[in-house]
Amino acid sequence: MQTTREIFSFSKKNTHVYLIKNNSIKSTDVDELQLEDDEIRKFVAFQSEKRKKEFIAIRIIVNKILPGKKIKYKSTGAPYFEDHSFSLSITHTKEYVAIGISSEKRVGIDIETVQEKIIHLGVKFMHPIEIKSVNEIDLAKYYTRYWCAKEALYKWSNITGLSFQNDLPIYNQNDIWSGRSLKISNEIIPLEMIEIGEHILCFTY
Repeated sequence: MQTTREIFSFSKKNTHVYLIKNNSIKSTDVDELQLEDDEIRKFVAFQSEKRKKEFIAIRIIVNKILPGKKIKYKSTGAPYFEDHSFSLSITHTKEYVAIGISSEKRVGIDIETVQEKIIHLGVKFMHPIEIKSVNEIDLAKYYTRYWCAKEALYKWSNITGLSFQNDLPIYNQNDIWSGRSLKISNEIIPLEMIEIGEHILCFTY
């Protein structure tokens, strides 16, 4: 019996996010895709089943919402559409693969599973001011939100060598999230924060 490939979607202004479950994908689903030679080589080079399924899931989403668009990768590994018609960001966990797109602005996206171990890592990626602002009732969830926000901003920034702790400040005012990428400008970047079961999804808009 074929597993239903349900694509979940979220939107904020002109940024659109699409999410699919990994368990709805099989590596043999690659036969349904019309891949170019460079994509086939990339797929074959993956050693793990997980990476193959993620590769397929991304293209299933793109073929559904933007048929004909081809994904390429920069030397840094950042994905982009070959015709540059939309900005693109990709993220994944063990359970989900998600992409964010926008025709008006660049986009950054991240999804993470909430785990207690992130609490002990907070001092490495969060500024002391951010740590003081965390809701002590659910530390793991709040630390994960900060990590997702910084990861999304890092992808939005599209430059390497940024310090999560010092270059990507995150602000939370009554659960309205935003941040800045100080190496680029003082512009405030709005962030959408969504809970999906035990996962946190964050994207710029």
